[in-house]
Amino acid sequence: MRRVASLARDLARRELASLPAPPSFARGAAAARARRGSWNDATLDDSSAWSAPAAGDDESSTRHHLGLSSHEDPTPVTPWVRQVISGDQLLRSARYNKGMAFTDDERDKLRLRGLLPPAKFTQATQVKRVMKNVRALDSLVAKHLHLVGLQERNENLFFRVLIEHADELMPVMYSRDSVGRVCAKFSEVFNRPRGLYVSHLDRGRVYGILKNWPETKVKLVVVTDGERAMGMGDLGVQGMGVAAAKTNLYTSLGGVHPSETLAVCVDVGTNNKTLLNDPLYIGTKTERITGEVYDDLMDEFIAAVKRRFGERTVVQFEDFSNRNGKRLLDRYVSSATAFNDDIHGVAASTLAGIIAAESKTGKSASEHTYLIAGAGETGTGIGDMIAEYIATTSEPKSTVVEARRKIFFVDSKGLVTRDRAEKEPDLALHKLPYAHDGVADASTVLDAIRAVKPTALIGVRRHRRALKEGALAGKSEDGKELPSTHRVFNQDVLRTMGELNDAPLIFALSRHEGISECTAAEAYAATGGRCVFAARVNTPPFVPPPGCGSNGGKTITLQPSTSAYVFPGFAMGLILADASRVRAPLFIAAAEAVAAAVTEEELSQGAVYPRVSRMREVAASVAANVAAACYDSGLATTTAKEQAPTYEKLLETAKKRRYDPSYRSYM
Repeated sequence: MRRVASLARDLARRELASLPAPPSFARGAAAARARRGSWNDATLDDSSAWSAPAAGDDESSTRHHLGLSSHEDPTPVTPWVRQVISGDQLLRSARYNKGMAFTDDERDKLRLRGLLPPAKFTQATQVKRVMKNVRALDSLVAKHLHLVGLQERNENLFFRVLIEHADELMPVMYSRDSVGRVCAKFSEVFNRPRGLYVSHLDRGRVYGILKNWPETKVKLVVVTDGERAMGMGDLGVQGMGVAAAKTNLYTSLGGVHPSETLAVCVDVGTNNKTLLNDPLYIGTKTERITGEVYDDLMDEFIAAVKRRFGERTVVQFEDFSNRNGKRLLDRYVSSATAFNDDIHGVAASTLAGIIAAESKTGKSASEHTYLIAGAGETGTGIGDMIAEYIATTSEPKSTVVEARRKIFFVDSKGLVTRDRAEKEPDLALHKLPYAHDGVADASTVLDAIRAVKPTALIGVRRHRRALKEGALAGKSEDGKELPSTHRVFNQDVLRTMGELNDAPLIFALSRHEGISECTAAEAYAATGGRCVFAARVNTPPFVPPPGCGSNGGKTITLQPSTSAYVFPGFAMGLILADASRVRAPLFIAAAEAVAAAVTEEELSQGAVYPRVSRMREVAASVAANVAAACYDSGLATTTAKEQAPTYEKLLETAKKRRYDPSYRSYM
């Protein structure tokens, strides 16, 4: 047997020696390090030697605007740390595969000749081909699965497509109608892992599981337990689809390298009876663990992440239940660099819209009176963010407690008041800071508006069951209770807001159309075109009727209120500053950056958010502002001798550092 093994090794050595290795590989690792510094195949170094775009070249200008290489096929040499034995291996590597973009020289030297059709395409041509195929599909789910398949074959091309067509593909790659529906049948469509799975049966060995992940320089972990996946309820381990989709946005919009992101599903069971009885379900078939056992598993996970990837690894909690979302944040606020996008991201994006709308409403954030319909942890997270901002920026200065007096909530039982807090022993703790006295009881949104007289009305509920039947919808004109699926902001609600205010701020922020509080057209019509409106769902351009004042007959083009304006750049800012912890001023900095990015043209069209196509540009500004806030707050990693970099320097660094999916030359 030893002789056979020896002969096999000799044969393998002769085989490798006969391979026509490319010149750059033959020069070895030492030469590569001399040219590029320390290298590993998880980090692709951006080159500064790209050709400048030709004058009048629209396609080159677009690539430059998106922060991409301005050269069709970049020429700098990119070495590998491992030896590629066959072209077949290269084609099967999503990280390095270029498909039909391999040149003649690459096909010859890398033994690809014959493994590909003879034609050669540039990456730009490949992008057009992908988009033609995507547009030919008739459903968001089919388009999503098609693009995920591309990601598993050709990572660079996948992200190039996402970057160049962000506005068109955002509903495909991150919406309830695409990702949510894919998660609902995730067990059926699962074909290869796109992250790590940690089960409650793995207690005591979580660190070992994290070591199985091949990338060692992870900077950002998106973790979910799938209990509230895209507002579709408890999907158990199938919620992994949301975490994986999130990491794609951190890369395509925020610029975090794919190798630096990791999606994790902590499988703690599911209470979804359909899944428990499904023979194809890919998770553990047990009911959800709770209490101390759950907390111990999460403690072990957070400790393992910090041990494996570093103390300052950013952890983003995704789609945890109301019961656990805020509680876990409070648990790790002083021991990890952690945030929850469902709470912090939504709140910061809402605040950004309020700040951007100042020129349209004629009121600063501190001059508004707010009524928020929906008092879950997402809703109170919005209230907390607004109160922090008012306390920070108002003149004269006020405290957070004083700022909260301007913010009121309506839950399933009506207006949250001091009287209710004293009578209801089960009123949730997170509502207590907003249980004000001196205000009359109100059972519906309309009654609450008449009692509070708000200038800003914000609706946010996570699912159909968030508000009990009739509690917020009120009664119809014939006195009958309206079903819970009725618009929460009905015509009476909207008209009353228009009667009380010259330019009412109305944000309908529930996640999908089925539970959206109202439409933009309804709000404009009921307020005579005087409202400033934003919605979580996509709103097609529309023309208000002639009775809508200066907006009558004018095309209104709104942009969605989404946390995608915040979280990609926010995480990059934490990474740039190597932040030790996450605090409220960082989210305020993110909100201010988003608001500052809204142009006069966008405001004139009715929007209070930038165009979706500009999200990558906005993310760089958010990253710089967040990193600057980290230095100002003492949360950045620095030494006594180091001077805090300027915003301009941080913006330059954010743009230089962000991932560029342009192909590298292997010659």
